[in-house]
Amino acid sequence: MKKVLVTTVKVLVSAGLIGWILHQSDLHAIWRSIREANFLLLLAAFLLFYLGYLIIAMRQKSLLAAQDIEVKIPFLLQSFAIGMFFSNLLPSTIGGDASRMYDVWRVAGSKSKAVSVILMDRFLGMFALVVFGFVAAILSPEVQKAIPGIVLYMGLILAAMLTVLWVVFGSGAALVDWFLKLRLGPLSFAQRLAEKLYTGFILFKGRGDVLIKAILWSLVLQFNVIFHFVIMTYALSLEIPIAAMFIIVPVANILMLIPISINGIGLREAIFVFLFGIYGVATESSVAYAWIALGMILVQGVVGGLVFLMRRKINAPQPT
Repeated sequence: MKKVLVTTVKVLVSAGLIGWILHQSDLHAIWRSIREANFLLLLAAFLLFYLGYLIIAMRQKSLLAAQDIEVKIPFLLQSFAIGMFFSNLLPSTIGGDASRMYDVWRVAGSKSKAVSVILMDRFLGMFALVVFGFVAAILSPEVQKAIPGIVLYMGLILAAMLTVLWVVFGSGAALVDWFLKLRLGPLSFAQRLAEKLYTGFILFKGRGDVLIKAILWSLVLQFNVIFHFVIMTYALSLEIPIAAMFIIVPVANILMLIPISINGIGLREAIFVFLFGIYGVATESSVAYAWIALGMILVQGVVGGLVFLMRRKINAPQPT
């Protein structure tokens, strides 16, 4: 019942945001922007997604190696593509992560290792995103004016994430022990969750070499993501400085992590309308940009679905 209620609220939020944006937009102008977009540039931007898949696979391979698990890159590429299918199929990204955890569990034979690797992989991706966003916010007076307190908020998030990395990879076990001894009453579930997570992450302890390598892959990945969005601005002839995209993309992606809509629908449009508006882009062009971005995500889901069907066919029992 609770899941149905949460999903219903997300649907209403998505519908409400879309309705609000379209109410103040010219739908014909939106479609015109989409039709007039440079197809070859959009194709180039789309293909960068698959370069991102390779970068993610390299990062995940390094995390798996830290837990003495050897996995080939093609398997990880396949796994991530299928994860994109389930992320599109279900009303959150959790389905995609669960699919990837299942794949790791198949090769590692350990649920705790599977959960810890995928969660750390996801965490490091978010960490790099926050690093880019924090630096970008500091360097952008326009964003600071449009979003008061953005530097403080991003700084607090970055500090919290650095603390987590110190606990997992460094000598933060004492901090975990202190937290587990607190009497939190109704919030004791947080202690049980922390204990389970730390037990899974314990194999990363002392592996600073793995952390550095994974962070570097994450930073390269985020640069690739920003370059993808920059190419899209050229495809739609949006006059936004490249330097500004190093601010807009991290901030937009962080805001889209807020789980208040169905796969970011409605929220994505509102964020781009707001952030692009800082640089004088019309609402219609911003919505067209957001819809093309969503379309690319959906296409990835379709490709992932085909990969999933092919894998099932290959692994299906053969008639004798």
